[in-house]
Amino acid sequence: MSRAGALITVTTVDIERCVFTGTPAFLGRIDGETRCAFWSQEPVDHGFDPALLIEVDLGRTPGAAAAKEIGWAQVEVDDCFSGPNGVVAGSTLGPRWPELQLAGAVYLEAGFVAALPAALRPACPPEGMSGHAYECATAVYWPDIEDPRAGNRYAGHHAEIRQEQGTLARVAVWPPGRSLEPGVEPVTMWIDLASGEQCDAGPDALTTIGVGDGPKAGALFLISGRIAAER
Repeated sequence: MSRAGALITVTTVDIERCVFTGTPAFLGRIDGETRCAFWSQEPVDHGFDPALLIEVDLGRTPGAAAAKEIGWAQVEVDDCFSGPNGVVAGSTLGPRWPELQLAGAVYLEAGFVAALPAALRPACPPEGMSGHAYECATAVYWPDIEDPRAGNRYAGHHAEIRQEQGTLARVAVWPPGRSLEPGVEPVTMWIDLASGEQCDAGPDALTTIGVGDGPKAGALFLISGRIAAER
């Protein structure tokens, strides 16, 4: 197992977006229709210690903020959404009673994680994941902002640039959380690293690889759907 990085750095500038870190989640307590508490580690390993429970409202999502049910500053977790090829991604522990899943994943908003006591902050990357911290991250740009990425959702991957042609790059992209796993092969594709419709590109983007003098290996946040604001 590799521990390739302990934190996801989020630039504290006027970027209107939510950045989330994924963690395994084991349901420990139900407090309401969408409120619950979970362990981020296998509870058998620590004797089901209630002091290690993370309390969260699984209804406080970007989807709820876009619907104006809550403010964007109140977002705690990412939605459950359909990723590439229809793969279920995002938070899968809920959100509503009685359909709560007993185990799954929860993607916690960066500010929410920072406010947790140090003992409760989930490991990043999680135990057992052979990859980099950014491979278990997602980001959502708020709708109705003055940014070409408004409403876009992105998911973090590890990628390496193999060929360049202007802003276009032929990149090798690994499955999230598996870039350092022996024997795992990447998928190769051409992508415009300057297009927000394909990846997180622009001011303070989470994508770190780049053409020209940019790094040739690192984070690539690929488009993973959109979220629209209700009028």
